[in-house]
Amino acid sequence: MIIRSDGIAQDEFIRQVLERDVRNIFKAQQLIVSQRIYLSGKDLKASRRKKGLQRRTGRLEDSLSSPEYYLQSQGEQFNMAAVYPIYIRFLDMKRLGNWKLYNRQIWGILYNNALRDIRYGYGKEIADLMGDKLRDAFGAGSGNSSEKKEPAFKDYASKKGRE
Repeated sequence: MIIRSDGIAQDEFIRQVLERDVRNIFKAQQLIVSQRIYLSGKDLKASRRKKGLQRRTGRLEDSLSSPEYYLQSQGEQFNMAAVYPIYIRFLDMKRLGNWKLYNRQIWGILYNNALRDIRYGYGKEIADLMGDKLRDAFGAGSGNSSEKKEPAFKDYASKKGRE
């Protein structure tokens, strides 16, 4: 039996996780600006604020609704840059309302979600890939007897959290 590593490479997995969480950052920031919904915690629980941001030019909302960013990888290094109006940083200061719009969203999502998924998720991804390959290998070679063994394997897989 030959099992090839046709699966996802580690740097591609990291890139996918970072892409997902960069989109989540922009989505969370857009919710704060447009609907006054603040996401917090590891589970991103939503809470509504009573008072909203005062709109003046609409540049902030426009930049969050159609974000401009790039994610570049060189070997084991990943760089991400995004275009924001410069005053977004000042909206986090207490004098202007402490909107938790920039630092809390970026570091909260990257640290709580992306770092955890990169640290622990790649091993689960490989285990799931290997399980699929083994299921395909044993399911195709055993003929009619695989139908009898399938429910037991599904039960085992569900107990291990793989389905």
